[in-house]
Amino acid sequence: MGRKLLTIAVVGLSLMISGCAVTPSGPSDKTPLPTQTFDPALIPTAPPADALAVDVKVFDTGFGEYTFKVGGGPTWCTLNPTDKFALCEQNEADATYDAITPPASCKASYGYQFQLFAAKPSKGGAAQITCASGLYADPAQAQTLNPGETLTVGDLTCFVTDITARCDNKSGNYIVLGPEVWALG
Repeated sequence: MGRKLLTIAVVGLSLMISGCAVTPSGPSDKTPLPTQTFDPALIPTAPPADALAVDVKVFDTGFGEYTFKVGGGPTWCTLNPTDKFALCEQNEADATYDAITPPASCKASYGYQFQLFAAKPSKGGAAQITCASGLYADPAQAQTLNPGETLTVGDLTCFVTDITARCDNKSGNYIVLGPEVWALG
């Protein structure tokens, strides 16, 4: 009886240690950023000069974050003022760009969530691709941020083109995500 109990305990402990859950994480400073070549016209560089700054309250999730759907596209973004980041994401099936090779440490989905911090964190860069086991936010109830509008929360500002989002921090770092294109800077 003692041997069976010991076996069950060892198996149970092994399962707990094996990492049944995956935690979102970006590349370390040593991991080279992936690259793909896109038509530069697909990567938004700045909102229109006459862009309208929208009221952040319209995008309030009720959980201290602000989520918007991207114009007419399948992408959505969430701005978190407490942890000072913007995270843009989309379902894998909506991406038409080539799959992004994940770092060896990523055993989940990679290349469909992009995160921008207001300031460079202690690990990784200010702009990162996350390794995630699920969606960060549910866009079902989110309002749409339209082309020609900007949303600013703290030191992060986002705008959209027809189907692509871009978020910038005050240090000049950015993320871009849409079904046809992605970029980090």
